[in-house]
Amino acid sequence: MVSYVEGIAFGILAGMLNFLGQVLEKKAINDTPPEQRDKGLVKRLVRNRTWILGIICVIGFSTVFNLLGQATIGGTLMPGLGASGFIILAIGSVKILKESLKFFEIVAIILLMVAITLIGFSKLSIVGSLTYFTNGAFNVRLAFFTIGFTALWLGFFYPGRKAKKYKSILLALGTGFPFVVGNIWLQPFIISFATVLGGNASLSDWIIFLIAALITVFANLFGLGHYQYALNAGNASIVVPVQQIPQQIGPILIYFLIYQFAPPTAYSIYLLSVGIVLICIAGFFLGKRQATLERIKT
Repeated sequence: MVSYVEGIAFGILAGMLNFLGQVLEKKAINDTPPEQRDKGLVKRLVRNRTWILGIICVIGFSTVFNLLGQATIGGTLMPGLGASGFIILAIGSVKILKESLKFFEIVAIILLMVAITLIGFSKLSIVGSLTYFTNGAFNVRLAFFTIGFTALWLGFFYPGRKAKKYKSILLALGTGFPFVVGNIWLQPFIISFATVLGGNASLSDWIIFLIAALITVFANLFGLGHYQYALNAGNASIVVPVQQIPQQIGPILIYFLIYQFAPPTAYSIYLLSVGIVLICIAGFFLGKRQATLERIKT
């Protein structure tokens, strides 16, 4: 039987491999000639071995260890353990990408690690069930936030591609929201898929499955493609943490506003509050530094 210690190791490996893959993706973009980055970037990257290895680390290895960690110790500790990948991000940015990491950037990354850990220990969990969809008010909330997060995604991303100032910040924030949308529908997709696969799905189960599958695949594929433009616009040591901000705050909104659950413990709300504040402070430091870098480039 897999031990608790091994579960912790799985979570740490999942985080490190995830961020290692993102650093490799950024390296592949850096190796692409500047004149070839604006148009057809993704088409060129799919032929780059470094970029493919990065994608394998993120989608393949990291996912496997994440699932093993989830099966062993559940999802409570996984966000905090995944934050260990910021160590790889910092080392990779300096050693592999030749990017400088300033004092406040290091502080911001540490704050993000602490924040994600606190949010993980808040013990937020949603028991998966298709019975939620029998509640009309729940369906309205689900649709509202799906549309809202999609609007934020497109509202940050497309203006960000044309922006002269704060381009990388807009792109980084924008590319965090498609994964929030994907997270909203991932659990319904998994549950409905199991029902469909079992051969006893009702018409409503099929509808949920098809909608969830379409949104999950669309959000993650396009989010991954759009994320390459964010990496191209700025330093990985800054873009990656900023892109994490919507992904870390999103689950809190999903938990309290879509599912409308009460805090699981007496101290959960305090952990959440401190975590959100630390994430905002870290985002401020990272965003300010990236804006400075962009002014120097111009």
